[in-house]
Amino acid sequence: MRLLRLDADAPDLGPDPVLVLSLDGWTDAGEGGTAAADALRGTAVPLPVGTFDSDLLYDYRDRRPQLAIDRGLLAQPVWPELNVEALQPSSGPALLLVTGAEPDLSWQQLGRDLVELARHYGATRYVGLGAVPGPIPHTRPVQVIATSSDPLLLERVGRPHEQLVVPASCQSAMEAILAADGLTTLGLWARIPHYIAGEYPEAARALLERLTGYLGTPVDLMPFDEAVTDNRAKLDLAAASSDEVTEHVHQLERLYDAELEAERLADVDAAGSDFTEAQVPSADDLAAEIERFLRGRTE
Repeated sequence: MRLLRLDADAPDLGPDPVLVLSLDGWTDAGEGGTAAADALRGTAVPLPVGTFDSDLLYDYRDRRPQLAIDRGLLAQPVWPELNVEALQPSSGPALLLVTGAEPDLSWQQLGRDLVELARHYGATRYVGLGAVPGPIPHTRPVQVIATSSDPLLLERVGRPHEQLVVPASCQSAMEAILAADGLTTLGLWARIPHYIAGEYPEAARALLERLTGYLGTPVDLMPFDEAVTDNRAKLDLAAASSDEVTEHVHQLERLYDAELEAERLADVDAAGSDFTEAQVPSADDLAAEIERFLRGRTE
């Protein structure tokens, strides 16, 4: 492996561990994937497996290291990292958890190293945890869409990703590379409101529910409940402060409900609704209005 340095005392994970990947960046909206990965670390003591060579993965001018300065004294820079940890929960398979900053460089070699990592540990399954923005109101449940190399698994897990062509994130590219090598892949992507600029704990909770249903990994979801309740209250208050935002949210609710109805009635064309996605306000408009409200409350 050219990029990954395995620790000399890397643990034995037994048969059939699962490779789990979560990267920050574009496909980590609301920090859904990274928060879910953090929660997985609560299922068992994380054991270090290896570290990728940051110098070969990151453009430091784009993703600059953090540097603390205290009265003129420089601390050591905190460099962006991509690490591998092992988790052995009380039930379900062992997990090879790969987390960190989305790399800028060497994506294809990274994919080859992940393939070798999977072979080294005998992993035949992959799960990706991520989140993407969409025309979703915060007043409705988070939708989790899926990508997979296995049509039967895709049908069992639930709603597949719609047909589209987009610029790939590193995480989705890794899933494609691993699938091409023969791993059974499952990408879980929470869809969150496109006007959310910060954390959205609902996304992490929804991802973990699906992960638990698939792998049987015991994850305590209770810590998310209070965060979800508080976040919903803040967003409700922000939306109620403006007639424009309130109407935007109602429009998104009508679109959301129309999509669900179209799915329920498989033979009904969703375009028959009197509300189309083209009528959805832009994420910038919604975010700006909500940010103005929240800023006003803190002043």
